[in-house]
Order: sequence, then C-alpha cells, then structure tokens
Amino acid sequence: MQLNSYLEHTILKQGLLKKNIEEAVEICLNNNVPTLVAPPSMINLTSEIIGTNELSLCTVIGFPLGYNSMSVKLYEIQDVIYNGANEIDLVIDNSLVKNGNWKELNLEFAAYRKACGSRILKVIIETSLLNVQEIINITTLLIENKIDFVKTSTGFVGEGAKFEHIALIKETFRDQIKIKASGGIRNKESVEKFIEAGADRIGTSSTLEILS
Repeated sequence: MQLNSYLEHTILKQGLLKKNIEEAVEICLNNNVPTLVAPPSMINLTSEIIGTNELSLCTVIGFPLGYNSMSVKLYEIQDVIYNGANEIDLVIDNSLVKNGNWKELNLEFAAYRKACGSRILKVIIETSLLNVQEIINITTLLIENKIDFVKTSTGFVGEGAKFEHIALIKETFRDQIKIKASGGIRNKESVEKFIEAGADRIGTSSTLEILS
C-alpha cells in the first residue's frame, strides 16, 4: 500500500510564515504526496511557490464552522479559484442539518458544485456531530449533486474522523462517492485502518510522521 498517494498534507494553523508554506511544498514534492491543503489567504503565494511542479493545491471554504452564508462561500470559491486552487474543501452549515432544512442544503450543494466547475469538490460534514440518518441524508444529497468527496471533519470541531463513519458511508453508498477522512489522523496504523475501512484520501498535518 503506497500510503503517500492517499495523503493530503494539511497546513491550516494560524500564524503561518512563508517558510512554512515552502517547507510544506517541499514535503509534498519530496514524498510524492499529491495534494497540499493551504489557507485561502495564502493560496496565491502557495501557487507561486509550487510553480510548474505537479502538486494539486487545495483550500478550505467556510472554515472551520461553516457558518458563512451561501453567498459568502460562493465568493470565497470564486476568489480561491482565481488565485490558483485546484480543489475545494467546503464546510457545511450543520444548523441546516439539525433544523431539517434539507431543501435549502440541497440548493446550496447545487450552487457549490456549479461554482467549482470541473475542480474537485469535497464537502466537510463533521461526522462526529451527526447521527447515522443525518450522515446518510447528507451523503445522498452530495451524490445527487455530483459532489466528488464527502469529508469527515475539519479537525477543529468534534472528535474528528472515526472508522465506523467511514465504514457506514462505504457500506451504504459503495463507489457512488469518494471519502476523505481527516481530523486526528497522526500515524501510519490509523491511515492504514481508515483506508481499509473505505477512505480514498487522508487529510493530515502529520505526513512526515506517517511516512517515516
């Protein structure tokens, strides 16, 4: 199992320096990690540092709580695409879920899909805050709107990724949607277990520890 091919190296902590971005790009390139996740405000800089190297640049929208309005998220998407983002990880507003506003959530998913065009779109749902039926309902809507990935968590809220949630989504939907596990994944053993459970990608800031 080539673990590096599953990883998305993530740098989203506050106070990042230019050298932190340069080090992150180097980690990805030296270890054949295909994707780097960087903050929206640093996408232009990160894109310049990546240059012509083959490294997919991902960023986050509505991060980390998802409370931004749909219009704000749509503007964020437009902005980061303009500045060089290849992939989008977008946090939903879970108040819509808890209030049963499925129609509104469905309309948002359609708008986000259209705004991202052909770029990869991953929607973060914070699985540890949801019950089984809510996870199933959300994932169904993601599939209907041709969203590429369902992503477990931001890593800033709740308990992060859990094996049972990955298994639930995989067993329920099979290959209808891809799964990104993230939040608290810091070692090789966990990565292997998440992949075995059905994860297609792993978001982590512990890339070097995992690959050592």
